[in-house]
Amino acid sequence: MSIRSKSVLLRLSKLARLALFGTLSESYRTCGKPGCRCHDGEKHGPHLYMSFRGKDGKTTGYYVPQVLAKDVRTGVAAWHDLQELLRELAETNRERLWESRPSREEADRG
Repeated sequence: MSIRSKSVLLRLSKLARLALFGTLSESYRTCGKPGCRCHDGEKHGPHLYMSFRGKDGKTTGYYVPQVLAKDVRTGVAAWHDLQELLRELAETNRERLWESRPSREEADRG
């Protein structure tokens, strides 16, 4: 195994431990308290939500408590980094496969 392969596998392992699948969105809301500042423009929030397509194909999601917001954002970023790394790995595999194929002359003889 090459040094580059070991490096990629190490990165994959680290990202896999953090990765969270979904899309984050923030919302701001008004409350029901009369006279609250939120009724004059400064709404409460941001409230963080995670949404994703479930196994049944339907979009679902959940509220993210503020105490977990940083970790959830890190997890979503790790998911994107993981996808990019897997794309790079797939391209490297494709290049290696193409380089290892027999030339046309070799294929015609074989």
